[in-house]
Amino acid sequence: MKIQRFVFIATLVAGVTAAYLMQKRGESLMTIVKKTINNPLGTLADELKLALMPAQKALPTSV
Repeated sequence: MKIQRFVFIATLVAGVTAAYLMQKRGESLMTIVKKTINNPLGTLADELKLALMPAQKALPTSV
């Protein structure tokens, strides 16, 4: 497999994976399309950060 083809397939897989993760989080279709077309690898990195980051616990508020 040529390296150019490998990079192309890896980019497609990254975009599809990022789109799936964004859809699962409830993002709008237009947001998903804009982000994944403009930067599929960066979007995947952002989505993986969000998916792997533990949920932030809310601090107790004083009444």
